Amino acid sequence: MKKQVYLKRLEIQGFKSFADKTNLEFKPGITLVVGPNGSGKSNIADAIRWVLGEQSVKSLRGDKMEDVIFAGSENRRSLGLAEVSITLDNSSGQFPLDYHEITVTRRLYRSGESDYLINRVPCRLRDIHELFMDTGIGREGFSIIGQGKVDEVLSVKSEERRGLLEEAAGIVKYRYKKRETLKKLEETENSLVRLQDIIQELRMQEEPLAQQAEKAREYRCKKTELDNLEIGMIVEETAHYEQQLVKNAASGRELEMSLEEARAGYHQVQTRQEEYKLELQKKDEELADYQEKIYEENVALEKHESQKQLVSARKADLLQRQEQLAREQEQLQQEAASIRQKLADQEEQEEALLKQLAADQEKLQQYEAKMDEENRREQAERDRIEDLQNEHFELLQKETAVQNDITALKQRMILIQKQEEQFNTRESQMKAEMAAIMEKLADLEKEAQDNSAKLADLEQELVARDQKYLEKREKLKQRQEQNQKLKEEKSNLESRYHVLLEMEKEGQGYGRGVREILQQKEKGLLSGIIGTVAQIIEVPRAYETAVEVVLGGALQHLVTEKEQAARAAIEWLKKNNCGRVTFLPLDTVKGAGKTPVKSAGKEVDAKKEGLSGKGVIGRLSELIQYDQKYKGIMDFLLGRTWLVENLALAVEKAKETGFKYRIVTLDGQTVNPGGSLTGGSAKAVQSSILGRKRNLDELQEKIKALEAALAEGAAQEQALEDAVQEARRQWEEVKEKIQGLRLREVEVSSVLDRWQADRGRQESEVDHLQVQREETAEEKENILASVEKYAQEKLLLEEKKKACLAELEQLQEKVRLCQQEKLKRNEELTQLRIEAATAEARLTSFRKEKNYHEQRLLQLEQELQEKAMEAENSVQKVSELEQAYQEAEKGIATCLRRLRELEAEQGEKREDKLKVQELMDELTAEIKKIAYLLHEKEEKLHQLELQRSKWESSLEAAERRLTEQFQLTLAEAQTREIMLPGNRKKCLERIALLKAELQELGEVNLGAIDEYNRLRERLDFLEKQVNDMTEAKTRLEMVIREMDQIMAKRFKETFEQVNEAFKKVFVELFGGGKAELVLSEPSQLLETGVEIMVQPPGKKTQHLSLLSGGERALTAIALLMAILQVRPSPFCVLDEIESNLDEANVYRFADLLRDFAQKTQFIVISHRKGTMEAADVLYGVTMAETGVSRLVSVKLEDAQKDAS
Repeated sequence: MKKQVYLKRLEIQGFKSFADKTNLEFKPGITLVVGPNGSGKSNIADAIRWVLGEQSVKSLRGDKMEDVIFAGSENRRSLGLAEVSITLDNSSGQFPLDYHEITVTRRLYRSGESDYLINRVPCRLRDIHELFMDTGIGREGFSIIGQGKVDEVLSVKSEERRGLLEEAAGIVKYRYKKRETLKKLEETENSLVRLQDIIQELRMQEEPLAQQAEKAREYRCKKTELDNLEIGMIVEETAHYEQQLVKNAASGRELEMSLEEARAGYHQVQTRQEEYKLELQKKDEELADYQEKIYEENVALEKHESQKQLVSARKADLLQRQEQLAREQEQLQQEAASIRQKLADQEEQEEALLKQLAADQEKLQQYEAKMDEENRREQAERDRIEDLQNEHFELLQKETAVQNDITALKQRMILIQKQEEQFNTRESQMKAEMAAIMEKLADLEKEAQDNSAKLADLEQELVARDQKYLEKREKLKQRQEQNQKLKEEKSNLESRYHVLLEMEKEGQGYGRGVREILQQKEKGLLSGIIGTVAQIIEVPRAYETAVEVVLGGALQHLVTEKEQAARAAIEWLKKNNCGRVTFLPLDTVKGAGKTPVKSAGKEVDAKKEGLSGKGVIGRLSELIQYDQKYKGIMDFLLGRTWLVENLALAVEKAKETGFKYRIVTLDGQTVNPGGSLTGGSAKAVQSSILGRKRNLDELQEKIKALEAALAEGAAQEQALEDAVQEARRQWEEVKEKIQGLRLREVEVSSVLDRWQADRGRQESEVDHLQVQREETAEEKENILASVEKYAQEKLLLEEKKKACLAELEQLQEKVRLCQQEKLKRNEELTQLRIEAATAEARLTSFRKEKNYHEQRLLQLEQELQEKAMEAENSVQKVSELEQAYQEAEKGIATCLRRLRELEAEQGEKREDKLKVQELMDELTAEIKKIAYLLHEKEEKLHQLELQRSKWESSLEAAERRLTEQFQLTLAEAQTREIMLPGNRKKCLERIALLKAELQELGEVNLGAIDEYNRLRERLDFLEKQVNDMTEAKTRLEMVIREMDQIMAKRFKETFEQVNEAFKKVFVELFGGGKAELVLSEPSQLLETGVEIMVQPPGKKTQHLSLLSGGERALTAIALLMAILQVRPSPFCVLDEIESNLDEANVYRFADLLRDFAQKTQFIVISHRKGTMEAADVLYGVTMAETGVSRLVSVKLEDAQKDAS
C-alpha cells in the first residue's frame, strides 16, 4: 500500500503566545491538543494557517500582521521575530520535490520584512501556494477547519461555497492558468492593434518613396555607365604596368618552389612538436586529476577526523551529563539546608579551578612563544632552500642554452660548406645562359619594328569607321530618349493606377469594420453585402467636393440586399471585435428624405419654396448617377440636400425656405437645417474615396494612348538599332585587327623586357656570388671561435651546478630534522591546550551546576521526573555516538590507504612526463635549425621582390585611382566587360555628356531604393507578425476552451461524488434524515453556485437559517467530511468545530473521525471528552507564566477529568 503524506512536525517560536521555541511531533492518526480556555491552544491552528501562506489578518484573529509576533508579558520583553515551520513526510513523492521531507518556513520581522523558505532555501509566497495547490492543503483549502469555517460553509453565498468543491476537484490550478492565459490573450490583442496601426502608417509612406526609388535607379544607371567608361580607360593604362610585372614573376617561381619544400619540412617537424605538446598537456591533466583526487581524499579525511572529534566530545559531554543528573537527583531529594551546603562547597571548588586555569594558561602562552621562535628559524631555512632551487634551475637553463648554441654553430658550418659547392655550380650555369639571352634579344627587336608599321595603317582606317558609327548611334539615342520619356510617363501612370487600384481593393480610406466586412464578402463568408455608398454612385467631378462634404462618413455606409444580411454582418463584427459599421438594407431604408415640405398634410413644390432660379444647380440626389434600385437609399441620404453655386446664394435660399433644407455649395460650404453654417478651408486630400474612382478611369485612358505611341516609337528604334549594329560590326573588325597587333606588340615588348631583365639579373647575380663567397669565408672563422668560447662556458656552469646541489641537500636534511622535532612539540602544545580547555570547561560546568541548583530548589518534584527521562535518553544517545565514532575511524583508515595509493601513482606519472619533455627539447633544437634555413630562402625572395617594386609602384598609382574613385580593386575592374566607344577623345566626349545628363536629374535620394526595399521588407515582416499573432490568439482561445472543458468535467464529477458522500455522512451523523447538494445553475458549471438542502430526522426540508446551532454545525461537518472522503487531504486541523454539539453528537463525530483517520491525519484542538477518547496522541497547552503558552505532557485520564 502506498504510504500517505502526513504532517510530521510543527516548530513555533515567537508566534503569538508561544514565545519560546516549541516543537510538536505528529504521527498518522488523530492527535489531540487540549488545554483550558485562554491557554493559547488555538494559536497552534493559527500557526499552521499562517505558515501555509495566510495573508488575511482577520483570519488570524488580529488587527495587523505584526500582531502575530509575541508582544511581551509582565516578565518578558516583546520579540522582534515570529517563525513557524511545518515538516511534511514526502516519502510517497506526492509533492514535486526530490526530498523525503519537505519543510516550509515563514518568518516575520517587526520591521515588516518577511521570509519564506522551502527546505531552508528562500522562495516566494507564490511558490508555497503553487506547491500546495489542489492538494487540499493551503489557505484556500480544507486542511484547516475552525469554528468560523463551519459557520462560513453555511453562511456564504452559493457561488462562494463552490470554492470548496473546486479545491477538491483539483481545478484551482486551472483557474490560475486560465487567468494567466487571458492576460496573455489581452496582450496579444493589444499587440495586434499596434501592429495594424504601424502597417497603416507605413503604407502611407510607400507611394512617394517608390517614386524617389525610381528616380534613383535612373541616376544609378547613368552613373554606372559613366563609371564604366572611366574604369575602362584606367584599365588600359594599368595593362602596360602588369606586363612589366609578368617578367619578374617568372623569376620568383623557382625560388618560391624551393621555399615551399623547406616550409613543408618545417611544418612536418612542427606537427611532431604539437603532438609532443598534446602529450605533455595530457600528462599535466593526468597529474592534475591525481592532485584533485588527493585533495578530495584529504578533505574526506579531515571530515572524518572532525566527525570523530565531534562525536568524542559529544559522548564525553553526555557521560558527564549522566553523572551530573545522578548528583542532581540525589541533591534534589535532600533538604534545603543540604542544597545550601552544596552550593558553598561548589564556591570553594570554583576558586581552586580559577587558580588552576590561570596556571595552565600562563604555561600555554610561554610554550606558544617558544614555538613561534622555532617556526621563524625554520621558515628562514626554507626560504634559503627555495633560493637555491631557483638558482639551480637558472644554471640548468643557461647550460641548455649554451649547448643549443654549440649545436646550432656546428650545423651552420655544414650548411656553409654546401653553399660553397652550390656557388661553383651556379657560376658555370650563368655563363651558358648569358649567350642564349643575347641571341634571343636580336630576334625580338626585328619583330617589334615590323608590327609598328602595320599598326599605323589600321589606326587610320579605324578613325573613319568610328565617325560613321557615332553618327548613327546619335540618331538612335534621340529616338531612345523619346521612347524612354513615353515609358516613364506610362510607368508613372501605371504605378499610380495600381496604387489607386490596390487602395480600392484593400478598402483604404474606409474604417476597419468596413474593410473587414468587404474582405469577408470577397471570401464569400458574408452574403447579401452589395458594397459601400461610394461604390454604388458615380459623381461628376465638379460635384465631388459637395457630395463628400454632405455624405462624410455616410460614404462608408454598407448597402445590403436585406435587413437579415445587415444583422448577420453586425453579429460577425461583435464576435470578432472589429468595430462598428452603419448598414443600409434596401428593404428597410425608404426615400423619405426627398419630401421637400409638408404643409397641412399636403406636399409643397420646391419652386414655391424658393429652391429654383439662377445659381441653383439642383437636388443633389438627382445630380449623381446610380442604379435605380438604390433610389430609396439616395433619396434617404441626399433627398433633402440642394446644390448651389456659392455661399451667399445658399444663405439667401435657406432664408427663403425657412432653413428647412441642407444647402451646399460647389466648394463644400454648407447651410444646415435650422440655420447653422459649416465651412472654411480643408486640407487637400491626396485621393478621396470618390476621386479615386474617377482617377482610375482617367488613368486607364491615358495609359492606352501612351501604349499606342510607344508601339510606333519601338518600330523606329528597332530600325535604327539595326543600322547601328552594322556600323558597330565594321568598326569592331578593324578594332580586333588593331588589338591583335597591339597585343602582339605588348607581348614582344614584354618578352624583350624580360630577356633584358634576365641579362641584367645574370650580371647582378655574378657580382652577388662573389660577395657571398667572401662573406662565407669570414663566417667560418667566426663560428670556430664561438664554439671554443661556448665549450669553456659550459664547463664553468657545470661546476657551479654541483656546488649548488650540495648546499641544497644539506639544507633539506636540516629542515627534515626540524620538521620531526616540530611534530613532537606540536603534540605537547596540543596537550597543553587541551588541559587549559578542560580546566575552563570544568569551571564553566561548575558555574552552570551552581546556577542549576539554585533554580531547581523551587520545583523539586517536577525536575526529578524530567531528570529521569533525560537520563534514559542520554544512555541511548551515548550508544548512538559510540557507533558513529567507530564509523569515523573506519573512514579515516580508508582515506589514509587511498592517499598512499594515489601519491604512488602520481609519482609514476611525473616520471612519464619528464621522458616526454626530453623528447620535446630535442625536437625544439631541430625546429630552430630548419627555421634558420627558411630565413635564408625568404631573404633571397625578398631581394627579388625589391626588384619588382619599380613597376608595382606605377601599378599601385593606377589602382589607387580605382580604389579612391570607384572603390574597386584592379582585378575587379579587369573582370568587367567594358566596351569603350572609340579612342580616348570619343570616350571623354561621352563622359562629358553623361555628366551633363546626371546634372539635369537634380537632387537624387540614392538611399530611397534601400529605404523602399526596407519599407517593403518591414511591411512583409509586420504582416507576417500579424498572421503569427492571429494564430497565437487562436491557440490561446483554444487553450482557454480546453481548460474550461476540463474544469467543467472535473467539477461535475467531483460534485456528484461529494453529493453522494454528503448524503451518507449526513445520515451517519444525524442518525437519519436526508440531505443533498444542488447546483443553482446546472447549465453553467463554471459559474454555478452550490445550494445545501437538508431534512433532519422527523422534520421537513427547511432553509439552513432555520436550523439550530447544533444542526448547523453537524450539517457543515458532514459537508466538510464528505469533501475529505472524496479528496483526502494529507492532514486536517480541526479547531473546536464540535463545540456546539451535545454529548451524543460528539461521540458520533468522534466515531466519524476514527473512520476517516485511515486516510487522513487529524490534528484536533478540543476540550470535549468524547473527542479525547478517539485520540491516539494528546498534547497539553498551559499558560503557567502569564501571556506565555507552553507545551506539557498530558495523561488521557487527566484530560478527560479536566473536560468533565
